[in-house]
Formats: sequence, structure tokens, C-alpha cells
Amino acid sequence: MNNMVIKPKLNLSCKKFINVIGRLTSRGIVMGKTSVIILLLVFAVVAAPIIYHFYLQYTESRESESMTHPSNQGEGENPQGSPLLSESSEISTPGSLEVSSRIDHVPHLHVPSFTLPNPPEEYRVITITDNAGRNVTVTVPVQRIVSLNSGLTEMLCVLGAQGKIIGRDATSTMPPSILSVPVVGENSYQPNVEAILELKPDIIFADSMLAYNTVAMQQLEGAGIPIFISDPTDPKPTPRSNTTVVDFTCNLLMKMAMIVGGEMRASEYIQLAQYYNNLVKQRIASLPNEKRPKVMWEWYAPYWTFISPAIYHAGGINIAENMTVYAPVMSPEFVVEQNPQVIIRMISSPTHDLNDFVKIWQEIMSRLELQNVDAIKKGRVYICDWKLRDGILAVVGYLYFAKWIQPTLFEDVDPAKVMAEIYQRFFGITVEGTFVYPP
Repeated sequence: MNNMVIKPKLNLSCKKFINVIGRLTSRGIVMGKTSVIILLLVFAVVAAPIIYHFYLQYTESRESESMTHPSNQGEGENPQGSPLLSESSEISTPGSLEVSSRIDHVPHLHVPSFTLPNPPEEYRVITITDNAGRNVTVTVPVQRIVSLNSGLTEMLCVLGAQGKIIGRDATSTMPPSILSVPVVGENSYQPNVEAILELKPDIIFADSMLAYNTVAMQQLEGAGIPIFISDPTDPKPTPRSNTTVVDFTCNLLMKMAMIVGGEMRASEYIQLAQYYNNLVKQRIASLPNEKRPKVMWEWYAPYWTFISPAIYHAGGINIAENMTVYAPVMSPEFVVEQNPQVIIRMISSPTHDLNDFVKIWQEIMSRLELQNVDAIKKGRVYICDWKLRDGILAVVGYLYFAKWIQPTLFEDVDPAKVMAEIYQRFFGITVEGTFVYPP
């Protein structure tokens, strides 16, 4: 547009300049001082539009070069090269912020790389039902967590929430990096209420034993702290439910992720655990009762047992499944009459010391009243650490039970390798010690 305006003026000025010079020359005025000054003034007036015209052309040319040549970027910027935007390009940013850009008729446009700041986390209030059937209202995402159960602590760490845990119980020792977190109780039943209140947590995760300490429970609830209660192990005690301990664990993990975040990590664990869960389900799906051995499942003391679908899910029949009490104590006579082919005893060994397992195994094998029971005669007595029945290792215990109860069906399964994979993948560690006996 500037060229069209200026060029006619340039043509007119040039003609006038030539005519003036011609007249001055023909009259002999050029040789005088006055003529020189006049000539310079006329030249300046005529030359100014010409210089301005070329200045505009030079400026437009430089702007065009900077738009079309990406080679002008600095050496330290994006050494791999910045991405090129197409003629229609959309840039999406985290959260709800979206930036749309349409660039037309500018091929090879160079756009320097940049990073938009993450929008602040949006806090919201949710109400979720814990596994004790209580409605828990909490502001999420939470930032300060107290965990009073080792299984729940490991699940929180799998979700990537370890950095948010500000207090733990004495049994929470995995992963090893959690040991730097202050201890605020022996377990869920024995919390240090004063220490917990000083930490001002956004939420407390505990197992069902906390509810039995009514004084502590009331103090914590009275302080307005949300409490999520769940045992990280078996589902409710129905002898033959369709929900396995692995299903239970995966559902609990996703529920916890709704509170602390980490849905992607939860999905990664669930994919691994459900692979083995489905493998066991498929192999025992058509197993008739006559091929399911009777199992005595013992804990804490001789002949203490409980009603759980875990034995049935692993291919056996719990000899106490028809009892009406969740945790009955069986008589030795009843056990002898049932004649279990397999005995599984649960123990807690904080240091995973082999001697703890061998001691209990020898005690069971030496019980005089059981010497004619098939499990004793055939040596099918197994000792299992409670660690393998809750949290992220529940799938490992599930596999051990299936292998002990149906050894032929699960000869190709190595639960120890599954356990090693879980700890390596999610915590980056290798764990030593005894968790079952015989190995």
C-alpha cells in the first residue's frame, strides 16, 4: 500500500528535479555559491521520499525473513528442534485450560518451545463409603495422611502417596523408605491420639480395630478428622462368595485412589493382580467338590479359625465353613473327625525369621491328637505370614493357597516370583526373609 502512494510522488519529484537542474545549467547559475546551496536543498527535498521508500522495503524484507527461517533460534533452545505447527493447530494444556491457535498461509512457521504453568489443584468435597459401611466426607486431594495399618500403608505407597504420609503405625515398615515417617501408634487399636492431633492430618486410614478403641475413636472424630476404616484383607465372612481377596484388594485400592490420587498406578497394579486372579478362577471353575480337599485354617492359637471364602477360592473346603461364628474355636475332636488333608497356619513374623515358621510347623506336626489326620501323615502342613493375606501381597497369598491345596493344577505357578515382581515394580526393592514354610 505504501509503494502505491509513494511511487507517483517519486516520479513527479524526479521530473521536477531534472527540469530545475536543466534550467539552472542552461542559465549558468550552477557555478555560483547560491546555486550550490539551492541545488542541495532541492536534492534533499527530492531524496527524502526515495530514502523512506527503500527503508520501508528493507524493513518488510527483514520481518519476512524472521517469520520464515527457523535457523535464527539460539543454540541452547530445544536442541532436538521445536515442533512445527500445522496450518490448523491446537495446543492443549493440563486441566480445563485450552489454547486454540489457527495459523493460515505461513508454512514452516517456527514456534519456540514453552511450558504453561500447571493450574492449581482443584479441591472438592466428596463423600465415600469405607469398608466398615461408614460415610466419610473429605476434601480431596488430601495432602496430609496418617496410616495405622501396614497393609493400607503399602497400598498408599503403591498409589504414589508416600510423600503425603506424615504419620504411621509401628507395623508399617514397607517400603523401607517409610521408616523415616514418625510413628504415631503401635497399630490401629493403639493410636497415639495426642501425636496424631498435633500433626493435623487431612485423613486417617485405619483397620477395623480402631473402632474397638471407642475412646480414641471419639477423640479423633471429635477433632473433625475424617477416618477411613478398612481391613486390607478378606471380604466379609461368607463361606463361598464370588469375591476373592484379590477382587477385594483391587476395589479397595481404587477407592483409596479416589481420596489420595494415583488412579494410573492403581490400574497398573490391578492389571497384574487380576491376571493371576483370573488364572486361579479359570483353573478351578469346574472343580467338583469331591476333588476339593478339606482344609483346616488356623491362626493365633491351636484350633482357632475363622469363616472366609479364601479356602474355597483356592480350590478347597474349609472344615469350619458351616459354623455360625466368624472366628470360632474348634475342638480337637471336631478336627480329627473332619480329617483335613491340608493344614494352613497364619503367623506374624515382623523380622521374617525362618525360626518363627519352623517352630510353629513343628508344634502342629507333633500334636498327638492329629497323628492320624491325613494332613499330618502326608506332611501337608504350611505356615504363612499374615503379610501375604492383605494389601498388595494378597495376590501372593492367594497363589500360595491355591498351590498348596491344588498342587497339580498350579505346578507352573511360582508365588515367590510374583511377590518379587510386585516389590520391584512398585517399590524398586528386593525383599529378603521367610514368608512361608516349607518354602
